[in-house]
Amino acid sequence: MFIVRRHRTKFVMFSAFLLFAGLAASSIHARSKADAACHTTFVEITPAARACGFSLSKTGVLIQDGKTLADPLVASYQDDGSSQKPLGAEEVVLFPPSPSGRFRILQACTGMGAEALCWQTFVLDQKKGQLHNSFAGRYGPRRWQSWSPNEQHVVLANSDEGAWWLHVIEPANGNSLDFPADGSTENWIVEPKTLTWTGPRSFTIRVKTCGVCKSGVKEIQF
Repeated sequence: MFIVRRHRTKFVMFSAFLLFAGLAASSIHARSKADAACHTTFVEITPAARACGFSLSKTGVLIQDGKTLADPLVASYQDDGSSQKPLGAEEVVLFPPSPSGRFRILQACTGMGAEALCWQTFVLDQKKGQLHNSFAGRYGPRRWQSWSPNEQHVVLANSDEGAWWLHVIEPANGNSLDFPADGSTENWIVEPKTLTWTGPRSFTIRVKTCGVCKSGVKEIQF
């Protein structure tokens, strides 16, 4: 009887070890998928959904790895008749980081999910822990980006009522240039995925300048 009990004890211990190893492997696999998503996809952060080291409070306080980046992260402003009151973000969209991981585009949104209006665009310098306000269209950029080879600039795009704009943003300070330029009478229809960098401050992209025109390659230098 002693021998039977000993074998049973070993079997139980071995089964427990296999179960623990399986749970650990499953946890590691899930964490690896989450880490990969943080580097390759657009991630939505809400007070109820933390991700990629970021969390957002119900009042719009944005925290990364325990450090407060903005208190609050302003998504919009409310006019109370005498002044404009800043409204904290209810959702934050994280763009995939730049190739080196130093910079990341963020959008601050009023509302959540399909109802979210992501008006405000920011650039996060993760090395310095600094946020810079930027501009990528009145209603914010589309979920697309293209980084220059040296990461000194990133191109975002937005569209409204069929017209498109490209925004070249300098991540070190948030400054941006618009194409077509503000005040231009041109209406562009852009094919973002055709963008090809030809230098640190130049790229080509296919553009239509009217609804019935054929698209052509346009070179942009800045």
